[in-house]
Amino acid sequence: MRYHFENYLQSLIAENYIVEEAMNYSLLARSKRLRPHLLLTVLKDLGLDYSEGFSCAGAIEMIHTYSLIHDDLPAFDNDDYRRGKLTNHKMYNEQIAILAGDALLTFAFETIAKADYSDEIKVKLIKYISNYAGKEGMIKGQQFDMDYENQEVDIDQLSEMEILKTGKLIALPLICGLIIGEKEEYIETFNKIGLKLGLAFQIQDDILDITSDFKQLGKQTQSDEYNKKSTFVTLLGLQKAQKTFEIIYNEIYEIFDHLEFNFKETKKLIASMENRNW
Repeated sequence: MRYHFENYLQSLIAENYIVEEAMNYSLLARSKRLRPHLLLTVLKDLGLDYSEGFSCAGAIEMIHTYSLIHDDLPAFDNDDYRRGKLTNHKMYNEQIAILAGDALLTFAFETIAKADYSDEIKVKLIKYISNYAGKEGMIKGQQFDMDYENQEVDIDQLSEMEILKTGKLIALPLICGLIIGEKEEYIETFNKIGLKLGLAFQIQDDILDITSDFKQLGKQTQSDEYNKKSTFVTLLGLQKAQKTFEIIYNEIYEIFDHLEFNFKETKKLIASMENRNW
């Protein structure tokens, strides 16, 4: 599945000029492809050919990549490395990085529009993608992230921010898989799973940020501390943050256990992330 999806991604953008080169530089960088794999695995559980999800999975990965390119810019986190290599603006320049991010965002919707889905499914996908990645989702979370710099925040504020900034874009591929597979009755449930998973993912990121190194993560560590941002570790302490992470994961497993339909492979994929070191 991973091999075929990577081949698909590599086929999308021709490098006819520098912005396209910059788009591919970040899009094709070494990555676990978590979000695409969530979508494709939902389709497998529904008995469909996972390749039916390539267009939507690719679009979501483009949006995720654009968000990373912009997040790394000097105006935001000012990071030098991402996915084990120079960030886009360090490899090229700020102007090219901004354009590459913009191009990935818009090309994501073009990819959905050209996909071999029914018009009804395309409209539903675009509705969820634009909402979850837009002003009521990831963008709102990014705004909170900016607002909270150099401020003391409580755990509820931090959780809300991370659910928007990270959780929405992890719930999104699960929902899109259900739309493509025409199992929309599970959207509300998988939205809960995805938002919880996103929160757990961020807690895990905060833990890894102080327990791992550049070689392991492929990016600078302790950048939140440098930028004077609150994290789950700074608010809760390492042990309590780990315990909170475990509680959230147990809540996810409990939701799966009460589902009428057996999403075996999706649960297995999510379980494999519990002990990630990346």
